[in-house]
Amino acid sequence: PAAITSGLAAATRRGALIKGGAALEQLGQVQTIAFDKTGTLTEGKPTVTDVLPLNGISEQSLLILAAAVEAGSHHPLAQAIINRAEQYGAPLPPAQNRRALAGVGVEGIVDGKTVLISTPAKLAAGLLNQQGANQVERLENAGKTAVVVLEDGVPIGLLALRDTLRSDAKQAIAELNALGINGVMLTGDNPRAAAAIAAELGLDYRAGLLPEDKVRAVTELSELRPTAMIG
Repeated sequence: PAAITSGLAAATRRGALIKGGAALEQLGQVQTIAFDKTGTLTEGKPTVTDVLPLNGISEQSLLILAAAVEAGSHHPLAQAIINRAEQYGAPLPPAQNRRALAGVGVEGIVDGKTVLISTPAKLAAGLLNQQGANQVERLENAGKTAVVVLEDGVPIGLLALRDTLRSDAKQAIAELNALGINGVMLTGDNPRAAAAIAAELGLDYRAGLLPEDKVRAVTELSELRPTAMIG
């Protein structure tokens, strides 16, 4: 039909390739869109916003230890930590036995000591003192991603990172809402930071998700309403 041909042509002019009329018709039935956060709703280029040493360590030493463990990773948060540490101009010490811990963070051995970068929620209860816990809460309520750096099991500092929302994200979500399409943000970020970002955009959200959790969430959403995933 002419409407399908016109729709496909209009999408192409805007840089979107759609595989035929059937796909376009399915798209027209979508009532919910699930968005990945990093690189979709945000620029995908987070930066370190806060460096909070504990136990007398300097900011430089804290960042260099964290960057040593993150070296070699292509994850946006890891790159942000490495970039910030490199501003000091000091070489990163080698880290042995680096490994990623799914849903937790990353660890390695630097100068004979085990350095762990962990999401706060995965730490044993009481490991972070009340002051540290309060700082984590403050950072996350501001929409930031907080991580704890530990050396041989002892917290030595906090790092906070934040990604920038894409300039067109808020308008795009508003236009979808006007069409009656519900948006849901799926993220591995902590619930408090996710809530702050979702509120700014006018989205529902599900936080603390691993990749397999995101697949499960999309399946659950699609059982309720026709759903598309972007990201």
